[in-house]
Amino acid sequence: MNFSVITGFAAFILYLTACLILYRQFRGKTVPSRASILIPGTLAVIAHGASLWQVMITDEGLQLGLFPIASATAVTGAAVVLTSSLYRPFEWISALVYPFAAATIPAMLWVNTGYTAHPLTHGLGAHVLLSIIAYAILALAACQSILLWVQDRQLKNGHIRGVMRVFPPIQVMESMLFEAIWLGEILLTIAILSGFLYVDNLFAQHLMHKTVLTLISWVVFAILLGGRHLRGWRGHTAIRFTLSGFAMLLVAFFGSQLVLEFILKR
Repeated sequence: MNFSVITGFAAFILYLTACLILYRQFRGKTVPSRASILIPGTLAVIAHGASLWQVMITDEGLQLGLFPIASATAVTGAAVVLTSSLYRPFEWISALVYPFAAATIPAMLWVNTGYTAHPLTHGLGAHVLLSIIAYAILALAACQSILLWVQDRQLKNGHIRGVMRVFPPIQVMESMLFEAIWLGEILLTIAILSGFLYVDNLFAQHLMHKTVLTLISWVVFAILLGGRHLRGWRGHTAIRFTLSGFAMLLVAFFGSQLVLEFILKR
């Protein structure tokens, strides 16, 4: 059993342990304790990162296949949640992020689609890292918008039920949503610019659709942020734009990679 499998298995167990602790606390209708987020979560992220490094950094170059990138996005999201939990009430989203992060580990380790590794350069590495962080933060924003929609519906029905009782007030949830979108949009902007600078032939056939869909996603988030600043957009308008922008981003990479690796076998 090699190092990547050992650390990946450790991360998988730690994520599940953290999820079990979180769900038990949610069932007791209490706010998850910070220790239940930080201790197993931090250990899981470290082990996950160590395993992912062994998978993605190869002698042939940088492995950018569907499952390694999905796993990299998941562990980045988990790391962002851990960091954010130090100063904002972000604990609840761990219950969504940790299971996804755990699920990506077996696929990352054992599903081989034959995707060809890319020669690793500093420019490409920076572009990939920025893109992954931007994807992860905007994915968290999408999760936030879904829960904000549930919270808004319950408020309109006159009462908050179940686990939503331990969530922050809707104004705080909305503020956190736009903080995530602002940060994600800034990083996505830098990632797009770095792609034009450092990725050869960005509009090549297998990258054209990714580039166009990513630019459309950027425009959607830019319109939302502009509408928030100029017209005070919030509520369902913000939720619709957030989910639409993230759906474009999701299809831009993961949808196209699914077609390339599993259907076209490229």
